[in-house]
Amino acid sequence: MNRFVSIGFWIAFKAPDKTRPLTSHYAPSVFRPLSPLLLVLVLGWNARAPAEDWPTYRHDNRRSGITSESIRVPLTPVWTYISPAPLQTAWSGPAKWDAYANIRGLESMRNFDPALFVTAARDSVCFGSSVDDAVHCLDVKTGAEKWVFETDGPVRLPPSWHQDKLYFGSDDGYVYCLNASHGGLVWKRKPSGTETLLLSNGKLISHWPCRTGVLVQDDIAYFGASLLPWSKSYLCAVDAQTGSEEGPGRYRATLEHLTMQGSMLATETRLYLPQGRQRPEMFERATGRALGGFGGSGEGGVFAVVSRTGEFLHGQGQNHKAGGELRGFDADSQDYFITFAKATRIVVTEEIAYLNLGSELAGFARHRYVELAKHQTQLQARRKSIQEQLKKLGGQALESSGNQLKADLKPIDAELSTIPEQMAACFLWRTQADVPHDLILAGTTLFAGGDGRVAAFDTATGRKQWSAPVTGKAHGLAVANGHLFVSTDHGNIHCFRSDSNP
Repeated sequence: MNRFVSIGFWIAFKAPDKTRPLTSHYAPSVFRPLSPLLLVLVLGWNARAPAEDWPTYRHDNRRSGITSESIRVPLTPVWTYISPAPLQTAWSGPAKWDAYANIRGLESMRNFDPALFVTAARDSVCFGSSVDDAVHCLDVKTGAEKWVFETDGPVRLPPSWHQDKLYFGSDDGYVYCLNASHGGLVWKRKPSGTETLLLSNGKLISHWPCRTGVLVQDDIAYFGASLLPWSKSYLCAVDAQTGSEEGPGRYRATLEHLTMQGSMLATETRLYLPQGRQRPEMFERATGRALGGFGGSGEGGVFAVVSRTGEFLHGQGQNHKAGGELRGFDADSQDYFITFAKATRIVVTEEIAYLNLGSELAGFARHRYVELAKHQTQLQARRKSIQEQLKKLGGQALESSGNQLKADLKPIDAELSTIPEQMAACFLWRTQADVPHDLILAGTTLFAGGDGRVAAFDTATGRKQWSAPVTGKAHGLAVANGHLFVSTDHGNIHCFRSDSNP
């Protein structure tokens, strides 16, 4: 029996140390200055959530996609950044179809750089580019370019903003720290050292590119340098201010049989690294010691979230799974407890989780749902064990032994038959919404990205509140300081804001 619980809803060198002259590739639109942050009078004074930065990929190191900032809809387009050339992703897309399982519409398990994902803080919005091998900083209000910092390879993930510095990695094998205000280099480090370069997509890159991004926590910068599983990889923790490997909690660990790619995640004690086609791996944050992985061989995907209540959820784009799936594990023990079939994104709050199922959005009571899912998995394991015992006994079994095992199965089967209905009752709402590419939560509004559009939904009812056209597939969403940013696979960044947002 399948061990998964399937829930249907569910060669030119540049000068990398210099900033180049400011250029602009943005199309201005209607813009009105931000209103002051005020208290709103609604049957008494009610404080609104203040403006908040979006300082790293999917807002925080758990990659939650959640900000407490509220942004009122409808939204108005302000400006659009237009990439001067098509994006150059690290890997080509998925196979056109799975001939073995006769399934079409597969999703890529290595699609970690399909758009110019952004980070935003104060009056700046920043992104890395695979087009011109650079990090760009734009003015939030106008989209005008403030500065550009060039490297010698594609920058595939957005920089992390920490204490007025930006941290990012490049396919040239270096990790960089810049001054966020003007883009000047603070330090750079290459864990692989001097090497011959590799030709990839018409560019020379390192055999150990940094494709995990740089995660900063407790003033330590974490990153991986990796490409091929038959070559060594590096997992590094350096001083965020100096780039030094010296000191407690700093290290450069050499690892085997890994291909680290996609944004790294962290909790207080653990690091989590996606691997594309292979399963995600977990490490001790203080030492870099490997702690094992999640799932079996080939159960990969680059989307991952670590909830504050200890669930690790990952997936997106699997062989034999049209539309993909997300799987849930205990973040520390690595015990599997559920699969959400056809799911592409999930946002997990303390009480409610919101699930993007491709053509449907859903909200469910997460505590009860997870409790039922874990119990269902335990019952299925017991059922499988008894069935294997019966199979071993075969025709040589004593009648009493076989009868007892069959009797043991009956209450298990009876209880299992009731769980799907109990799990279905946990869903608070479902709504049709063909917006499968991204999902984030800002205050009490869900924003979701689809083909050629972005939409907003009320968290209490699932009702669609607003939508707007964008150019391409909306793979990256971010809300910061009164603005919504939408990054698409055409290389565009659309900026929206609310005229009524305080």
